[in-house]
Amino acid sequence: AADFYVQKKDFRNAKTELLNATSLIKRKKNKVRLNYILAQLYEYSNNYSLAQKHYKLVLKSNPSYEMAFNAKMSLARSLQNGNPDAKKTKKRLLKMIKDDKNKEYLDQIYYTIGEMDVNIQDTNSAIENFYSSTINSIDNNTQKALSFLALGKIYFEKRQYKLASTNYDSSIFYMDNEFRLYEKVSEKQLVLRDLVSNIKTVETQDSLQILSKLPPLEKRAVIEGVIRQELERERQEAEDQILKNQMAYESARNRGEAEQFGSTTSGGKWYFYNPATLSFGFSEFRKKWGKRRLEDDWRRKDKKNINYFETDSTKTDYDRELTKNKKDLNYYLKQLPKTEDDFEASNSQIKEALYQLGVIYKDKLNEIKLSNNNFVEIFTRFPSDEKYSSLALYKLYTNYLEKDSLNAEKTKEKLLEKYPNSIYAKTILDPQYTSEELDKKNKLEQNYQEVFMLYKKNAFDEILEKTEEVLQDKYKNKLLLLRAFSFLQKKDVDNAVSVLQNVSEEDSITHKEAKYILDAINNPAKIEKANELAVTKSAYLYRPSHQHMLVLLLPKSGVDVTYLKTLISDFHINSIGNEVFEISALLLGVDQHLLMIKFFENSKESMEYYNLFVEESTIMSVVNKSPYK
Repeated sequence: AADFYVQKKDFRNAKTELLNATSLIKRKKNKVRLNYILAQLYEYSNNYSLAQKHYKLVLKSNPSYEMAFNAKMSLARSLQNGNPDAKKTKKRLLKMIKDDKNKEYLDQIYYTIGEMDVNIQDTNSAIENFYSSTINSIDNNTQKALSFLALGKIYFEKRQYKLASTNYDSSIFYMDNEFRLYEKVSEKQLVLRDLVSNIKTVETQDSLQILSKLPPLEKRAVIEGVIRQELERERQEAEDQILKNQMAYESARNRGEAEQFGSTTSGGKWYFYNPATLSFGFSEFRKKWGKRRLEDDWRRKDKKNINYFETDSTKTDYDRELTKNKKDLNYYLKQLPKTEDDFEASNSQIKEALYQLGVIYKDKLNEIKLSNNNFVEIFTRFPSDEKYSSLALYKLYTNYLEKDSLNAEKTKEKLLEKYPNSIYAKTILDPQYTSEELDKKNKLEQNYQEVFMLYKKNAFDEILEKTEEVLQDKYKNKLLLLRAFSFLQKKDVDNAVSVLQNVSEEDSITHKEAKYILDAINNPAKIEKANELAVTKSAYLYRPSHQHMLVLLLPKSGVDVTYLKTLISDFHINSIGNEVFEISALLLGVDQHLLMIKFFENSKESMEYYNLFVEESTIMSVVNKSPYK
C-alpha cells in the first residue's frame, strides 16, 4: 500500500501505511528498510526532526554497511544550522575520509560535508568540499551530477554566472535524463549557456578591438601572454586527468578489480585506456625527467625564442592549419578587426549580445538591475545607432514602469528626444500605433491568402487581374510566383518567364522555386524526368534500351563468393562464348554480399542471360544453399 502511494506521489498516505507496517513487524532487523524509506519521505517534506529519528532507528538496527553509510550521510545533511550535533557529525565525517574502507564513498562524504557547510552558510568551504566530491567520484555519475549541481547553485547565488554555467554543463553531462531533477536543471543550464555565450561575445569583441589598436610590440606581448596561459591551462588539464586516472586505478585496486601491470595491455586495449599502465608510465616519466611543463620542446631546458612575425608570403595548407592553433600568434592576429567594416561587424555583435543579455536577465533570471545595465550600455556606447539604442531605451522604459515611475518618465523623455521617429517613440506616444501596424500586416497576409485560395480553385484569370500591380511588401515574390503559375496554366509561357525573372533573391525559397521553373522551361526534358519520378514514386526509372546488370543479394555466412565467381566465370566460357562480362562483389552492411554481373546492352539481353543463368545447375546448386534474391 505504501509503495502504491509513493508511485502516486501521495507521500502523506505513504507515511501512514509505512508506520502501520513497522508497528506490525517486531524485529528491528526486518523493518530497517521501511524506517529508511520513512526517513527519506520525512526529509523530502522538510520534516528534519522525524527524518533524523528514523535515520537513527536505521543505524540501531544493525543494517548493511552500505545502508548504514547512506543513513549517516542523510542524517548529517538533515542537521540544520544551530543543531548541537552538527559539529560532532562533521568531525566524524572528516574521520571517515581517512578510513580506507570508505575510499569508494569519498565523493558522498565530501558532498555531505559540503551540504553541512551550506547549512551554516560557509560557501567557501562548501565549494572546496563539493569540488573534492567531483574529483573523488569515479563510478558514481549520479553523485558527480549532484556535486556539480551544488557548485553551480552556489556560483549562481553569487552571480558568478560563468562558473555557474560550467558546473551546470557538467551536472547535466553526468545526469541521467530520467532523473527527477533533469528537466529543471537542463532548463537552467540552457539559460546560463545562452547568457554566458553573450557575455563572452561582448568580452571577446571588446578585447579584440582594444588589442587591434595597440602598437605591434605591445600587441605581440599581450598575445604571447595569452599563449602562455593556454599552455598552462593544457598542462593543468593534463595533470588533472592523470590524477583522475590514478584515482580510478586506486579505487579499482581497492575493490580487487585491478590487474597486474601489463596484464590488460595484450587484449587490443590501448595503453592510455589502462589506468595501471598509465600510472606506471607517469611515475617513470617523473623519475627520469622531473616535473616538466606541457609545451613544445619540453626535453630542452634552453629554448630559443621563435620570431612569430616572420611569415612566408605563400600560404601553405600547413600555415592555414597553424592559424587554427591557439598556441600560434597568427591564430589571434587573424581574428583582430582591421578595416572599418571589421570594426562595424564587431560592434554589431556587441550590440546584439548586450541586447540579448538585457532580455535574459529580465525574462529568465528576474535580475532587473543587471538587465537595465545592459540596455544603458547599448545607448551609452552606440547613441548614433537608432535601431539598437531606441530599442534599448524602450526596453529600459518598460523595465522601469514596473517599480520606478520617476526613471521610467526620464527614459521616456530621452527616447522621444533622441529618436522621435523610431517605432518605439511612436508606440509610447500612441499605444494604438502597434495595433495599426499589425492590422496592416494582417491585411497583407489576408490579401495573399485570397490570391492563394483562388489558385487552388483554378481561378487563373482572377489571379492575373488581382496581381496586375504588386506592392513592394514581403508577399511580393509569392504573389509574382502565383501570377507566373497562372500564366503557365493558360499556356502563356512568355509572360510567365517575364514574371519569374522579376522574382528577387531577398526571399531565397521563392527565388529558388522561380529559378527551378525557369530551368524547367528552358530544358523541358528535366521537368519530364521529374514528373516521371513523381508518378512512379521511385528514384529509379525503367529504360529498356539502356544498359542493365544482374545483381544477386546473398548472405555473407554460408556462401563462398570467390568460389561462386569462379563458377560464373566458367559458365561464361562454356555457355556465353566471346562476350566479356565484369563480375564484382561488395559487402552490403555487415552480413550480406552484393554480386554484380554487368553490363548488358538492354533489358532483352539481360533477360536472355538471366534465363540461362537460373538453368545452370552448378551455379544454382551453390546459390540455393542460402536464401537469396
